[in-house]
Amino acid sequence: MTTPATRFLYLLLFLGFAAMLNAAAWWWPNRPLPFGNTAPGEAIGLVKSVSFAPFKRGQSPLTQVYPSRDEINDDLAAVRGVARGVRTYTSREGLEAVPELARRHGLDVIHSAWLGAKANINEQEVEALIDQANRYPDTIKRVIVGNEVLLRKDLTVDQLIGYIRRVKAAVKQPVSYADVWEFWLRNPQLLDEVDFVTVHFLPYWEDVPIAVDHSMPHILDVYNIVQARLPGKPILIGEVGWPSLGRSRRESVPSRHEAASFISDFLRLADAKGMDYNLVEAFDQPWKVALEGTVGGAWGLLDELRHPKYAADGRLSELPNWSIYAALASLIGLILVVLQVNRLVALPPLRMLAGILLAQLGGAALAACIEHGLSHNFSNLRFAEFIIMLTGQAIFAMLLFAEGIDRLAGRAPPSVRFIGLAARLGEIKNFAPLYLPLGNHTISAEKLAEFTRLYRLRLGEWLFTAFALYALYQNIMLSVAGRYRDFPIDYALLPMAGLLLLGLYDRSRGWSLAQAFAATDAAPQRLLLEKALAWLLLCSAVMVVLIERGSNREAVAWSLISASYALPLLLNLTRKARLAAAT
Repeated sequence: MTTPATRFLYLLLFLGFAAMLNAAAWWWPNRPLPFGNTAPGEAIGLVKSVSFAPFKRGQSPLTQVYPSRDEINDDLAAVRGVARGVRTYTSREGLEAVPELARRHGLDVIHSAWLGAKANINEQEVEALIDQANRYPDTIKRVIVGNEVLLRKDLTVDQLIGYIRRVKAAVKQPVSYADVWEFWLRNPQLLDEVDFVTVHFLPYWEDVPIAVDHSMPHILDVYNIVQARLPGKPILIGEVGWPSLGRSRRESVPSRHEAASFISDFLRLADAKGMDYNLVEAFDQPWKVALEGTVGGAWGLLDELRHPKYAADGRLSELPNWSIYAALASLIGLILVVLQVNRLVALPPLRMLAGILLAQLGGAALAACIEHGLSHNFSNLRFAEFIIMLTGQAIFAMLLFAEGIDRLAGRAPPSVRFIGLAARLGEIKNFAPLYLPLGNHTISAEKLAEFTRLYRLRLGEWLFTAFALYALYQNIMLSVAGRYRDFPIDYALLPMAGLLLLGLYDRSRGWSLAQAFAATDAAPQRLLLEKALAWLLLCSAVMVVLIERGSNREAVAWSLISASYALPLLLNLTRKARLAAAT
């Protein structure tokens, strides 16, 4: 017979073992690895030019809150360490200070006029570009009149040509227009109006997205096509890059490692082929999330705090601060253990270890939820979603762990007869923590524990249903307007992972908590709603895969997780019907 001291020693040893497993699980996918075709110790060097949009959080063209002169100066100083020049997109909105400040930092400037549907704004842009190009001819080496105007359909080709001719007649620098390569091929008459051709190559955003591994052949093929179809003029690749965060598009996967691989491989290609280029972009831009989803804000060589995203030694960690989240996961797991420590130490050693590992799983899932929420925190709405999902998962983790200890202790779920009694009592409206009146009798401590567990299971059922509804909502939105929406895997993984583990442990009771959920509230209307929810989940998950294609591994993973919420609901329908008849 084991003594209390021995049990406590087992507890400490198992906690240490679980913490080491947790640390290894966080370290392995985030260990520093070489990227692209870089040799050991080789890093991304100084690039020719980067897109320069010096907006910090809370600033954007959308809100018309613009950076100050000092902020622009600081950002140009940060760019000096990664690029020889910058490309702007407007000559107004504070960026009229760029040519003068760039000269101080020894940076060349490709200056631009932003054209759109508003003629008065276009006039101001063109006048500002002409004025600055003539005042800073030593810094502004080239000018661009309009960016993706034809793609957005803000102007006709003839209107655009009118603006190009005005600028070309008024400045000495070479003049161009910038758009994605397809629109240059559709409008070859522009070739006669410009001094050089500015094209955008963004494999991630292609109509048929290109994987990083196939991006360089694709870029070279398209470059050769543009060169052949638009001969006689120099070509500037005005935008080329890869996002480091966001949703996958088929085989195009945004990540720090993929982005670093793309950039290093492209720089090697550009050097070999003598390509002129501008990388998009200098800094991550949180404000673009409102337009393009998470990926829109994650194209920078530097993050939004102006820190380098790609290590100087040619090795890269996908999550450099993984150790913080590993420690957080262990702490959360420890808290779950402390909440049930008396019951946990009463278990046999192997079951005690299983309980501690279950707590660690809950801690890891909650830490992943926190990491996702913080890295995707671009608006008040997203922050509210994060807080709601984190709160729901934290409560569910506690319920799941408490039920896991019950399962490991061999405790049976509330009986059908007891459940029927609880239902007839009107759901125990006079519940008190120490006693429960039952007519003229006082309920025993054992019955009180059963009622407590019954309510715990009931809360778990409602939370599970809420997660299922969240998954359904996400599936619907991904199906009808999914281009800029993320797959919120970290927000939905915990309930299914926990239920699956408990179900594997106690196969006679299937999905464990979900089977326990079946013990309450079996009204015909609820059965009908659960059946509808289950089938909608399955159908919507299939729809997401069909739209995103099976090559999108992130979409497949999300669809499997969201569809799995339907299985407990379907498996419990007949059991709930039996319980309803029995009670």
